[in-house]
Amino acid sequence: MTFFGEDDLKLRAITAGRSAFGASWTPAQWAIGPGRLELLGNHVDYNGGLVLAGAIDRAVLIGVGTTDAPGTIHVVASDVSPEPTSLEIAALANWHVTTERGPIAYASGVIAALLAREIPIRDGLALSIVGNVPLGFGMSSSAGLCVALVLALAEDAPSPRDVVLIAQDAEHRAGAPVGAMDQSASVAGGIIIFDGSDISFRQITPDLGDYVFAVADSRVEHANATSSYPTRVKESQAALAILRDHVDPELASLGAITDAQWATIATSGDAWLDATLMRRTRHVVTEMARVREGIVAVERGDWARFGELMQASGQSSATDYEISHPLVEELVAEIAAVPGVLGARMMGGGEGGPALALLHRDAVPEVAARLREGYFTRHPAGDPGDRFQVCVFADGARVITAA
Repeated sequence: MTFFGEDDLKLRAITAGRSAFGASWTPAQWAIGPGRLELLGNHVDYNGGLVLAGAIDRAVLIGVGTTDAPGTIHVVASDVSPEPTSLEIAALANWHVTTERGPIAYASGVIAALLAREIPIRDGLALSIVGNVPLGFGMSSSAGLCVALVLALAEDAPSPRDVVLIAQDAEHRAGAPVGAMDQSASVAGGIIIFDGSDISFRQITPDLGDYVFAVADSRVEHANATSSYPTRVKESQAALAILRDHVDPELASLGAITDAQWATIATSGDAWLDATLMRRTRHVVTEMARVREGIVAVERGDWARFGELMQASGQSSATDYEISHPLVEELVAEIAAVPGVLGARMMGGGEGGPALALLHRDAVPEVAARLREGYFTRHPAGDPGDRFQVCVFADGARVITAA
């Protein structure tokens, strides 16, 4: 299956590669890592919870060529800079975050993660990285990039689970303590139910009928490594430690809290948890319940109920987990008011990024027009046509031979 703008991405990668590495540079392979939509289950993956997510037809594409410099990986990421960077493989053993952000940091993280596992790395490569997963758009461009880098750099293809874990490790090394849901969706393709308790997933094939998922960009940029994402991870860990002392010493995660345990926490937890940690815990517990109900709704094709659960998820994310942004909530409200929209909410790490909407395909023109005349006019930035995009679920990450 091709992905959105595939020919354009390949042309961009070749142009940038030849500019950076010389006119004779030609990719022998393409490594592709799709972005993803998080449909339901916000910030519960690293809390051992369930998430519904899907790979989309926007991807990070890496043209994989060679150079005559053994022990070195050359990288150009022309969406960020036209200048190439040389990475010495041996020098990146035990590498962790520096002040650097972006594709070069993630490439360094992937190399370090492969070295830590003693997985042979294909050296003497020259990589040209491009993408159409909008940066800061909540579609996890970083996970798509890291997954594609693992596929490009590993001498022998790791198992799907290992690709997920290596890509996750790379993000951690680059300063973003993410869960493994983003990488799992990118690797698996289609729609998955991800289980954060054991980092497993299973694919499902629901019938969307006349409904589609779309994203609208707030133009409030989000980056996991520099947002409150790391703070929420630490708060979740702090709440878990306290609840192990007072509720169950064997409690595996906040996502594992049972209904009976939550009844105890809701009644007595104020004595153990401060108000902030109580809100964080409540979000995880109620979000888990929404995901479980959402899975049933998907299996039944009850998209009206799924839209209601999306709305409730967004409200909890904004209030109990406090990860939204006023402009994102303004955007959500504008979309949700259009007839034919079943649900809308903030998506992703938070503090920026997009609104996710579930709507009837006949409502797409009206939503686009409403945003063009409303939010996109009040908050102008770039081409309004690029800021509202209907997404199609797509195949997972892969390596293909260049034509």
